[in-house]
Amino acid sequence: MESLGEDLLLLSIRPDRGRIGNADKIDYGLMGAELVRLAALGRVEVADERIAVVDAAPTGDAELDAALKSLAEAGRPPKATAWVGKPRRGIRGAYLARLTQAGVIQMEPTRFLGIPTGSRLHLIDGARVADARARLDAIALSPGPVDVTQAAYGGLAYATGLASLLYRGRDGRQARKRLAEVAKGKQADVALGEVIEPGPRQAELDSPGEAAAEAAVHAASDAAVRGATDAAVQAAVHAANVAAVHAAVHAANHAASHAAAHAGGHAGGAGGHGHLRAPRRPSAVVTSW
Repeated sequence: MESLGEDLLLLSIRPDRGRIGNADKIDYGLMGAELVRLAALGRVEVADERIAVVDAAPTGDAELDAALKSLAEAGRPPKATAWVGKPRRGIRGAYLARLTQAGVIQMEPTRFLGIPTGSRLHLIDGARVADARARLDAIALSPGPVDVTQAAYGGLAYATGLASLLYRGRDGRQARKRLAEVAKGKQADVALGEVIEPGPRQAELDSPGEAAAEAAVHAASDAAVRGATDAAVQAAVHAANVAAVHAAVHAANHAASHAAAHAGGHAGGAGGHGHLRAPRRPSAVVTSW
């Protein structure tokens, strides 16, 4: 649970291109991961789709503290979907810096004509990447029940587009379907008994306190996945609308320019033959009887 945001970001990096493959969605996943972690720490609760701060004391984690501060300073408890859908400025850079400091990735500055253009991302710690992928594979490639932590991981992975990024083509169809089911199952408010594995962990939930804590995490995770999914869809729709408008304007300008050039050509042609005058129609002859 502590590495939820880093895991999502790490698996978003495309080694062949040195960049994030789902840059349009990953920030929503990072916000959702913070909401889940804050709930797991007992700092927030999600009720009636709004996030209420229970304990505003610092957590010791810079990013979680920034998230907690923004929630505590809100005029009223924000809706989870709205909060997740408005990523904190610089959130992705902060998590990339954490992975860099931990020696998991390396950021190589890139330039074009001497002008900085960004950074190329290199995966350094192969074992760390493999661990994150193995835990997601355990969710995506198995048909069994998932616990709340796995549901948050799988649901946010789906919401941020990792299903399509990591499980491609026909071979990955079942994995994509599985992650979609995990995400949709959470949104459908599945009962805890239906998503938590039986065994020692289930026995711990016999305690009212443990069950309440697990329910709080489940509610936060559900809200986080829903918020990240909705935000990603809205972003995609907005991008599509912008692209459509741009294409329409470009097409209209092109058509107008073409029409103007065509009309100008005809006008020029007529002017160049000004000495040729069209024959006049004979005047009508009026005869009186």
